[in-house]
Amino acid sequence: MKLLLPALGRWFSLFAVGVCCLAQTPAAFSKQTAEQAAPQTASTPPPTRLIVLAPNLVELLFSIGAGEQIIATSEHADYPAAASAIPRVGNYAGLQLEKIVALKPDLILLWRSGTPAADIERLTQLGFHLELFEPTQLDDVASDLERLGRISGHVDEANQQAKQYRQTLAALRQQYSSQSPVSVFYELWDSPLSSIGTSAWPNQHLQVCGAQNVLASSTVAYPQLSVEQVLVLDPQLIIQPVSANEPRGLLNWQQYPQLQAVRNSQIIRPNSDLLHRASIRALTATKDLCEQVAKTRHFYRQQADSGEKNTYTGKTPSAPRN
Repeated sequence: MKLLLPALGRWFSLFAVGVCCLAQTPAAFSKQTAEQAAPQTASTPPPTRLIVLAPNLVELLFSIGAGEQIIATSEHADYPAAASAIPRVGNYAGLQLEKIVALKPDLILLWRSGTPAADIERLTQLGFHLELFEPTQLDDVASDLERLGRISGHVDEANQQAKQYRQTLAALRQQYSSQSPVSVFYELWDSPLSSIGTSAWPNQHLQVCGAQNVLASSTVAYPQLSVEQVLVLDPQLIIQPVSANEPRGLLNWQQYPQLQAVRNSQIIRPNSDLLHRASIRALTATKDLCEQVAKTRHFYRQQADSGEKNTYTGKTPSAPRN
């Protein structure tokens, strides 16, 4: 397996998280950490003109009632519906610095790994105030909500949303994470065939759901591999995340009936617009995914109990058991 590079541009913009980018942050702005927001005081009112260069941050700001403070954003900021009307000033490939300068923002919020390092450095040189975000864990969404509340002046709303988020995530983990594992292949992209390693953002959803990534031993976040390797791994479930915003090709697994996932019709297509974005809605996608994984778990348990044999191996498949 090898590190995914050729296909990055085609699906990179769907991740409003920091784990899939290889760029490093220049020392020029490394002191502006992603963990600390400048506290608001009576003498420093919340900024009213925000440029927010990450779809997930746009979502989070709207969720705490601060959406009207956003004067510009990046491509793929599409939720809630009001976000689609916000002017665009760039995307993951580059920012339109002239537009940003003309807008005269009070503060610019950035996804550190999802913004070109050269653009961040240039914004710093131009004297703009920046806040850098880098969520890498599902738990970080709650922390980012609280931080955005402090930045925007919507502290109470943010704290309430963060509390509810943590409670929902804890409940999902309690319900599903200790269930017997279901082996899963996550098809991130079809050509080149690409998947996820343990450090990839989507793998967290699998862990919550008690699903075992067949590429958990991968040393890179987004490896490429061959169909032949998947045949050897023989997952119980194949996940093909799909996006309404950026349709993609899907590998036709039906031509490989020797795979137990194919033979048993255990192929699902969850919403990648939710799974791949570090927002509150990610937990809705996680819940849906966990329910689908649970159905697969139940299917194999019933198959093992009935003693049904694999027509290719002549063996009765093992099944997850609690």
